[in-house]
Amino acid sequence: MTAETAVESPDRTARGTADAAQRRAGRLRLPAPALVAAGAVTVGLGAWADQWYLPFAVGLAAGVLTGRHRPGRLRTAALLVLLGPVPWGALLVVRALSGDTITATARTTAGLAGLPASATVTIALTLLVALLQSASGSWFGRALLRCFAWDK
Repeated sequence: MTAETAVESPDRTARGTADAAQRRAGRLRLPAPALVAAGAVTVGLGAWADQWYLPFAVGLAAGVLTGRHRPGRLRTAALLVLLGPVPWGALLVVRALSGDTITATARTTAGLAGLPASATVTIALTLLVALLQSASGSWFGRALLRCFAWDK
């Protein structure tokens, strides 16, 4: 046994334990941007099919993932914005460009709700509802994770 062999062995062991520690820490198998894109597309297509509750469902999944991997508050907030209001806003823009009467419907809805007859107010409230759905889904997902944590 040479001195080089004795020096190489601890390095391999240190690398092996670091890899094992990363695996135990629960690294995501898929890259996070791919998961975010899949969630945003799911919410967008669901909104197209009039499934208005999907920001909550995707927020629930995001809450479980962020509760498990703990990306930080700023990243979690950005994730919730990307999963809620962004797909709904993109859908509203696409429908407005395709000729749907988004602004007239929003103005009528605002008038019926007792708000100022402005399409901007109604559309902003719609996007706020999407954000609140994704945030409440995330909160509920984290709460479920803490109640039923598998690594207690």
